[in-house]
Amino acid sequence: MTDNPRKIIIESITRMLSRREHAYHELLRKLSQKGFAMDDCVPVVAEFQQAGIQSDARFAEMKVRSGIAKGQGPARIKAECQQFSIEESLLEQAMVENETDWYALAGQVRRKRFGLKPPASDKEKFKQIRFLQYRGFYSDHIQYAFDDGDE
Repeated sequence: MTDNPRKIIIESITRMLSRREHAYHELLRKLSQKGFAMDDCVPVVAEFQQAGIQSDARFAEMKVRSGIAKGQGPARIKAECQQFSIEESLLEQAMVENETDWYALAGQVRRKRFGLKPPASDKEKFKQIRFLQYRGFYSDHIQYAFDDGDE
């Protein structure tokens, strides 16, 4: 590999990482979309990873914080991280470190979207359940969101 493409790859990675955290496989995908050969990109991205400049653990932490701020549940956050090939252990560690009360978050999301009153009909309740499922909450979180609202 000549020095020139390497410099361009380094500059591209630096620009991407200066804006936000990127996953390892996300960087490789973006570089290949820019027309760089994977054989040239893999060692450079690995160097960034070994130097601690790129970190899948930090990326997972960012995705967890971002998902919580958007009112997303653990299932939705996990699904998004799987799209970036984040290891399950890194994601679980990020979720544990964040110490989120998923039950309370499900209740907040339901109340923000549908108000304080409990659903008037079964049809309305099923609509709210589907919304919370779409947001990535598990059934016990959803049940708590309705029990919490009735008290």
